[in-house]
Amino acid sequence: MGRLFIKLAINDVAMIDIKLNLGSLQEPYPGVANVLIPLWRMTTYARELERMGVSISFEKGLDALTLRAKARYAVIGKAIGLITRMIQNPSLDRISDAVREAKTSMMISREDTTVRSVAEALRILFKEHPYSRHPTAYDYRFDEITINEVKNSLDNLGVLSMTIVAPEDVVDVDLPTVNYTRVIPREFGDGSEDIKLEGKVQTTVVIAYPTYDVMDLEASFRMSVLNTVLGGMGLISRLYQEVRVKRGLAYYAYSMYWALGSSGVLIAMAGVRREVLKEATDIMLNTMSNFSITTDELGMAVRNRVGRLKVMKESPEGIASLYSIIPTYGLPGDYYDRYVKYISGLRPEDISNEVKNLMRLRPTIVSVG
Repeated sequence: MGRLFIKLAINDVAMIDIKLNLGSLQEPYPGVANVLIPLWRMTTYARELERMGVSISFEKGLDALTLRAKARYAVIGKAIGLITRMIQNPSLDRISDAVREAKTSMMISREDTTVRSVAEALRILFKEHPYSRHPTAYDYRFDEITINEVKNSLDNLGVLSMTIVAPEDVVDVDLPTVNYTRVIPREFGDGSEDIKLEGKVQTTVVIAYPTYDVMDLEASFRMSVLNTVLGGMGLISRLYQEVRVKRGLAYYAYSMYWALGSSGVLIAMAGVRREVLKEATDIMLNTMSNFSITTDELGMAVRNRVGRLKVMKESPEGIASLYSIIPTYGLPGDYYDRYVKYISGLRPEDISNEVKNLMRLRPTIVSVG
């Protein structure tokens, strides 16, 4: 297991980030983590944690299931004990309730055009790879998940990493440990899909490209800066300016870069009226294919990235979120120092070359609404 301790200046606060091997990549039965989360929340251990004032949250991702806990440092030992017992002893007698909750959550998220469009794009882009199994688009057969499926998942459960942000390093977790194992996609899908939902005023369009994973340090650093200029700086981003400010075609327009352990994905998206869907999509594609960057824009993007890092480091939650990728993927301990040093030395042509490489690929385009 990757383990990282970060000393916190605040005397009585602790933040724990635990990654479990129950992301889409590792699930022994697709969707079982979606059922386990409510089963854990239904335990007496979860209720006791709430009574102690410990906040816990679960997030199932593509590479891991993240459990985050924030507590007073004075009670963190007891909290970790309760968390361990909660994970090992879900309320299996309430599996029908948990299945119903998982199904309800899935149905609600499918009505969100933003979530649904990203999920459908991942389904097409990653084809048979586990990254395609987003619950909003993938056909999880929750009714077929039995107690035996849950028990089997618990038997194979392991901690990928634990990140501790606290005054002192006296925290440990008594659970099996495993290492993250990459599953490289053999091929990527492409194409387009338009999903029409009744009663939606707005349509979300997503354009997705496969790109560098988090292990490819310098390439992923360049891609993060490209994304910042393209759609990661809010009102001054290229997509926002071209699609909304200049043409008034969208309510929002931005981009995201996910550097995952087995692949990366760059997503550009916008919320538009259906009657201007094609025009907005064409403008987005044209904006990316004719993308260039000036020295001033590059400097602004670098300052934006460095500034965001500094802001996130001001809270225990931000520190845990930032640094938990290091033990999870076995990245170098000075990962963020390398990041800042590398992007500070980038030239405009470095970003332009990445755009050219990206535009050689066929995108996945999905609209929902």
